[in-house]
Amino acid sequence: MTAAVPHPSIEPLFAHNARLWLRIWVVTQAAAIVVALYVSVDGAGGIAPLLASPRFARLVAIVFALVAYHAAGYLAHGWILRRTWALLLYVPISWVLIVFALGINGAFSLLLLGAIIEGFIFLPFNWAAALLAIAVVTIIVLTARQSRVDTPTLRLMRAGIVLATGVMIGTVLLYIHRANREAALRTRLLAQLDAAQRDLADRARSAGVLEERQRFARDIHDTLAQGFASVIRHLEAVELSLGESGTAPAAEHDAARLARVMPHLRHAQEVSRSSLGEIRHLVHALRPAELEESHLAAAIERYVTGWGASNTIRTTSTLETLPALQPDADVIFLRATQEALSNVARHAHAQNVSVSIGCVDGLVLLTVEDDGCGFAQADSVGAEQLGLSGMRERVRRFGGHLLVDSALGTGTSLTVALPLSAVAAVPPPLTGRGA
Repeated sequence: MTAAVPHPSIEPLFAHNARLWLRIWVVTQAAAIVVALYVSVDGAGGIAPLLASPRFARLVAIVFALVAYHAAGYLAHGWILRRTWALLLYVPISWVLIVFALGINGAFSLLLLGAIIEGFIFLPFNWAAALLAIAVVTIIVLTARQSRVDTPTLRLMRAGIVLATGVMIGTVLLYIHRANREAALRTRLLAQLDAAQRDLADRARSAGVLEERQRFARDIHDTLAQGFASVIRHLEAVELSLGESGTAPAAEHDAARLARVMPHLRHAQEVSRSSLGEIRHLVHALRPAELEESHLAAAIERYVTGWGASNTIRTTSTLETLPALQPDADVIFLRATQEALSNVARHAHAQNVSVSIGCVDGLVLLTVEDDGCGFAQADSVGAEQLGLSGMRERVRRFGGHLLVDSALGTGTSLTVALPLSAVAAVPPPLTGRGA
């Protein structure tokens, strides 16, 4: 069941490109503070008179508070957005600081523009629109108080300009809000569609696995179980025949028992060979298709070449001629190559990848190296995050090792080492009836 998601209207206006607007907000407020400081110095007649002014301490305090507060909002933006109480606390305190700054010098009124941007970054659109209206009214009131000597007509014109500017800003932000809301809805629908597709794929995969297991269960029951049951019956018949005693001479009795036993033994041999063939057939069906078409080195080279072309990453392959290996060993090396390259494509951001396989000092070594970003070796779960824990168990079954060597900024090297003595192909068993 899909979890409910909040409607885009309760999200901040710039929630989907917040980092850009955070930078614009910080730069706007920094420029407003610099301009206000310049006006303060100019109004005092220079730096020295400003330092001697009783307002200097308050000016320094409010500037320090504004800089610290805006830096905190920039750095803790995500944390604040996830907590309603932090939103309801942060934005009003910011406005209180701006009001204090305006009480020291009217030049700090430039901070109101950044405060409007701040509202649309941190608050839902309806709240931010109300904040914009408050800002426009505040500017109109401050402008009227600072221009008492002007005629009513001039003050009305200034108020009209401020109001028109506020309406224009509100109209632009409303347009952005609607576009942002539609983008958010599309993003959510795409996310839900992607989740539904993944769920469908998982269900199909699970159904396929279950069907395959049922098929193997039927095959095993119809072939191997019946075959072994027949072997058991014939061996029991052999046991009964060998346990019989008779009155005939020993030589004749042994010959008679041997004549009765041999058909059962021959039939048990035939059923055992047939069952062994069925086992090999089932194991053969589990082998990767790549290994059905060619030997291990050619399969790895073909996969590496195709992977490099599809991911636009330069690949090189150094594949030595290997002795014949057990089918399980071929699967281990192919799967390890595929898993390592999958991790490179998802995490490494690499430009070059090299794959090599060969025999060194009685070991069959597969090495996959990339020049990507790597990861810190101090992170003890890093290797497990590569998704190779299952492969590690397979390698360990042959007495081998899987090694992952990496460091931040130096790429990653993955090596699978299996003893040749443990993975070399075993000669096929004789099928004749000789002793």
